[in-house]
Amino acid sequence: MGFEINDNTMRRLFEIWSLPLPHQELVLFALRGSRILGKPKGWSASLKLELAPLDYQHLRCTIGIWNQKTGKVFAAPGSTVPHRDNVLKAASRKGKMKGRGTNQIEPGFYTDLHKGEHLQGKLMGHAALRQTAYRFYRRTYHAPPYTKKDPLYFSNPYDNLHCAWNLNGVAEGFRSSGCMVVAGMPHCPRLPDSGPNQGAWKTFHDLVYAGSQKNFPLLLLPAAQVQKTLTSKKPTPNLCYRSQGKLVEDLQRSLKQKKFYSGSINGKLDAATYRAWNRSGENPHIS
Repeated sequence: MGFEINDNTMRRLFEIWSLPLPHQELVLFALRGSRILGKPKGWSASLKLELAPLDYQHLRCTIGIWNQKTGKVFAAPGSTVPHRDNVLKAASRKGKMKGRGTNQIEPGFYTDLHKGEHLQGKLMGHAALRQTAYRFYRRTYHAPPYTKKDPLYFSNPYDNLHCAWNLNGVAEGFRSSGCMVVAGMPHCPRLPDSGPNQGAWKTFHDLVYAGSQKNFPLLLLPAAQVQKTLTSKKPTPNLCYRSQGKLVEDLQRSLKQKKFYSGSINGKLDAATYRAWNRSGENPHIS
């Protein structure tokens, strides 16, 4: 069963996941495990998507932009998970280095992406949205997929949102050890023979860089949960990192009663609450 992303559904997602609407005009979204039906062109009133199983070798996520002012959306093929080769390479390391160097960001709401450069100062450096704050992510000691049993970390792994180096979004392969990537080829200004931005990345880049907005909030959710929520007549409320409100208060009370959480009942699913929630296994779904 497919589902649609538009102005109305984006507002519903923020409401159902107990998140306040950001004040910025452009809001990024990423749906893990989905593909767009049709070719990405530019701003649209609505986009049709379908679920796509992750294999960590193809671009099977959707990364998009929502313009709150116009109500329009744009989305492109991409990935919110690292490539399988990098996962296996990290898992094969020994000692303290085992698992390091390859990360998978947790679903949640992140507000710290800023215009900058990936591989900053290096020959293949190109425009990107840089992560500048702490976030939750996992590392693994085995082959993908990642699971709730994999170690959870909270820091800034300096993973960015950049070009995938995969022009059509269909062929196997993309470049990521933890960064989120958008299908296309980048312009690398320090490479003498580098061409212009190409593919969906060109459109994504142009839309993001067209205005004066400097930082971009990002909502990352599992596509299967989004599809279930948007196609349900009575959607069940969900929570993710940085949710707020009464549902979070109820979770904090439950975690405190079970001695997983010792903080205040403040209705904010912050880092301490998220760690406690993860330890408790209170909710079986990953979000």
